[in-house]
Parts: sequence; C-alpha cells; structure tokens
Amino acid sequence: MRARRLLPLLLAAALGMSALTGCGNSIDANQVGATLDGEEISLGFMNFMARYQQAIYDGQFSSMFGAQTDTWSQELFEQGKTAEASVKQSVADSVEEFYLLEKHMPDYKVEITDEELSKMDEAAAKFMEDNSKGAIKQLGATKEYVKEMLRLSTIQSKMRDAIHAEVDTEVSDEEAAQKTISYVQVACKSTTDEEGETVDYTEEEKADIKKQVEAFKKSAKDDFKAAAESAGYSALELSFGDEDESYTLDDAVIEAAKKLSEGEISDVITTDDNYYVVRMDSTFDKEATENKKKSIVTTRKNDHYTEVCDKYKEDVKFELNEEEWEKVKFDELFSIKDTHEGHDHEEAGEEAADGATEGEDSEEAADGAAEGEDSEEASGEATEGEADEEAADGAAESEE
Repeated sequence: MRARRLLPLLLAAALGMSALTGCGNSIDANQVGATLDGEEISLGFMNFMARYQQAIYDGQFSSMFGAQTDTWSQELFEQGKTAEASVKQSVADSVEEFYLLEKHMPDYKVEITDEELSKMDEAAAKFMEDNSKGAIKQLGATKEYVKEMLRLSTIQSKMRDAIHAEVDTEVSDEEAAQKTISYVQVACKSTTDEEGETVDYTEEEKADIKKQVEAFKKSAKDDFKAAAESAGYSALELSFGDEDESYTLDDAVIEAAKKLSEGEISDVITTDDNYYVVRMDSTFDKEATENKKKSIVTTRKNDHYTEVCDKYKEDVKFELNEEEWEKVKFDELFSIKDTHEGHDHEEAGEEAADGATEGEDSEEAADGAAEGEDSEEASGEATEGEADEEAADGAAESEE
C-alpha cells in the first residue's frame, strides 16, 4: 500500500457512518501529533484522518468478509506490518505531504478562494449532520477537522494539476508503438486431477499434447479464434512494444512473436510449462499505441509529482510524535450505510462539493467523489493495494 493516498472527505456526506462498537475516542486531541519544521500539527486532526480512513476500509471489509474484529491486526497490505500500522503510516505521510504542498502554493500561484472555503464549510457541516453521534465521537470528528481535510485535499488537487502541467505530453509513435498478437497457451507440464492434486504429464502425454497443438496451428491460418474454439482452446490477445521492460508472457514467446509478419502464425513454441502458438494480428496497432501514449504521459506526470514532493521533503524536518500516535487504535469498527438508500444525501454531498476545487477537471473530480454511486467505486478501489494508489489518486486528483 503506497503512502500519500487518502480518499477526500467530499464523499463523506453521502456515506453516513455508524459506530459498531462505542467506547468513544481515548486520545487527547490537544496533544501534538507531529511537527513540520517546528510547526505543530494537531493529534486530534491526525486521529480524525486516520479513523476516517479506517471507516472507509471497515465498510469495504464488512461487505466482503462480514464484520471481523481482528482485521486490523492482520498483515493485509505489507509484509511485516499490520493493516492498522500500514494505514496509519499512509496517513502520517499524507499529513506531511499536505502541509508541504500548502507551503509551496506560491511556487505555482495556487490559491483557495473565499467561495471555495464557504463550500467546504457547508460540506463539513453536512458531514457532521449525516453521521451518527456515536460515529462522530468514535471518529474524533469536529467541523473544523473536516473542513481542514477538505481544504488540504483541495490544495493537493490544485498543486498536483499545476505540477502535472509541467510535464511534456508529447509522445512519438516510435516511443509508444505497440504490436498486437493473438495466442493460444496449452499446459504441457502438469494437470490437476479430480482430487485437486497436481499430476505431472508423462513424456508420452506431452508428445500427444504437442501433436494436438500442431494440428491446431495448421487449422488456424484462416480464422485463428474460430480454430482455437473448435480445438477447445482459448485465444487470448496481448499488445506490447519492442522497448517494454517486462511482459506477461515468457520472453521466448515475445521474441518469437517479434519475428512474425502481420497475419503470420508461429510454429509451436515450447517453454518449461506450456506450448504456445502465436498469430501476429498487427505490427502497428493504432488503438493500442494511442492507449500506450496515454499511459506514458500518466507515468510521466505521476513520476514528476513524486519527484517534486520528495524534493520538498529534503528541505524540511517532519517529526511524528510516536508516543501519542501509538495511542490511535482501530479497535472499534464502523459501519457504512448503503449510499443508494439516501438519494437526498447524495444530492447534498454533490452540491456541497461542487466548486470546492477550481477548474473543470477538479470540479468533476470533486463532484464524482461526492456522488453516492462513485463513492462506492472509489472506496472499493482503495482496498486494492497498489494501486490502492490509483483509486485514492483518482478521487483526490483531477488528472485525466
């Protein structure tokens, strides 16, 4: 799970939280949670950020596995770290990044308008109204904390847009060029018996399987996919570039494919585990190449954003108050109500979020995060790890 990725609270008004257990929050909100170059950051605010993120995950975990009290003590995201420790580290990293980006707003002439602050105030008030008193207490939430999170998320979104704008978005056909192949993959090492046990093929069985694959190859000239279906195989597709650093297929298969002319079918390719037959569908797939260009630009933007933030960190001293931060625990669970039950909440959240960020793309990102339907989608993506990265990224960011 990568750090610096939090779902923005613009979607909170549409969620509606309730506490499943309710001892309240035992941390001292007035304590210092961290310092950035000596400037104090409230433990209460950091606790709220962490517990809100926990609530999002609790909603997802319960929908997949049911309510489980031991979820946060398990190693779900990173080897050697509990889920609680991983999320808390992500929150601490996000706090540092948020306040660093705020310090560097003048570098990119980024500003927050009075109108935006007013919208955030409305959204924060709505959040406090839409969640149960037990959940608010368990979250350690205040209207000020919610508004601060919205403010920092908006700054991050605007700064990301400005940093991304520095990136060269021109990508040549040569750099992005993609070939597309169809291929059949047939296991030649082992199979699974009725008891679910792995059984190695004999040499005689391997030879028989290869004969069947060779027969398929001869019949596949006119219609590769139809021939595969007739033989009981699955015809799969793959697009790749000559300069790609890694492939989803064995290198031997890719090297054989690169030698094919358009429409040509390979001989049977043998690897340790499989037999392959490959057809070159296109030596220059325009659609796949355009998609690759978009992917290259996205990677450039994300890499540049990371480089800028990492550079900012070199010039400051961020210190976490480990003793107090340790007291933030995820031992009380939350439940998230079905967003489709509250259409009025969806509209309210959408209206509150509208205008909270500046620019067409940013508004769309904010609106999407506030809508109930998109809330579920964003929350679901946030549980997927790496790209855990992309889910939260997409919600907080106004990119593509």
